[in-house]
Formats: sequence, structure tokens, C-alpha cells
Amino acid sequence: MHPKRALGSFFDRVVAWRVDERFDRQHHDLEQLRGAVHHQGDLVPRLDDLERRMGDVERAVSELRERLDRTTGTAEWSANELARLAPQAAAFEERLERAARPTVLTGELTDVPEARELLTAVREEHARVRARLALVSAYEERLRRLEDAVHRGTAR
Repeated sequence: MHPKRALGSFFDRVVAWRVDERFDRQHHDLEQLRGAVHHQGDLVPRLDDLERRMGDVERAVSELRERLDRTTGTAEWSANELARLAPQAAAFEERLERAARPTVLTGELTDVPEARELLTAVREEHARVRARLALVSAYEERLRRLEDAVHRGTAR
């Protein structure tokens, strides 16, 4: 090989080595920038999706606040009604308790036949009421069976 050419080839290799080294670094940096730009390009749709979701969340929170306000109003009304009705219920319970306690009446010996007649009348009425309740119970049982039969017929 000609010395001039050999020297030129040597300089070409030295320069190419230095240029290749810098070019490789620049190429690496360029690839990193491309990756970052591509990543930012992916972020735009994700950011749009997050903004849409944030709007959905804000609407849901607003609806929940409205429901909470209505529920709070209802709870306050219920507490007011309970406070208003509690004394009446207590008075009613007291009256029931007084009525449940037996009252012992004292009377004379002449009142015994009348008391026995009254007791007999009460017992007879009690027996009639029991008979009526038994009839009502039987009627309700029959209605239940009929409703079950109708329900089974419509389920088929």
C-alpha cells in the first residue's frame, strides 16, 4: 500500500473513531429524547382520561352531598317528631300500666250474685271471641293456601 494512502487511512480511522464515539453518545441522547417525547405523547390521552374521571368523581360527590343534605333534613325532622311524641307515648304507657293492674273492689254480700252473673257473661263473651278468632285464623290459612296455589300456577 502506498505510504500516503496508509497515512490517510490511519487518519481516517483516528477521526472516525473519535467521531463515532461522539456520534454514539449523541445517538444515545437522541434516543432518550425520543423515548421521553413518546412517553409524553402517551401522557396526553391519560391526562384527558384523568380529567374525565375527575369530572365523574366531582359529579358523584355533588350528588352524595345533595343526598346527605336531604337525609340530614329527614333525620332532623324525625328527631323533632320523636321528641314531640315521646312524652305522649310515656303518658300512654303509664295509663296502660294503671289499667293493667287489677282493681280490687270490695262490696257487700248482696253484690255476690250480680258479680257472678257478670263473670259468667264475661266468660261467655270470651269464648265467643276465641271462636271468632279461630274462624279468622282458619280463613287466613285458606287464603294463604289459595295465594300459594295461584303463585305456583303463574310461576309455570
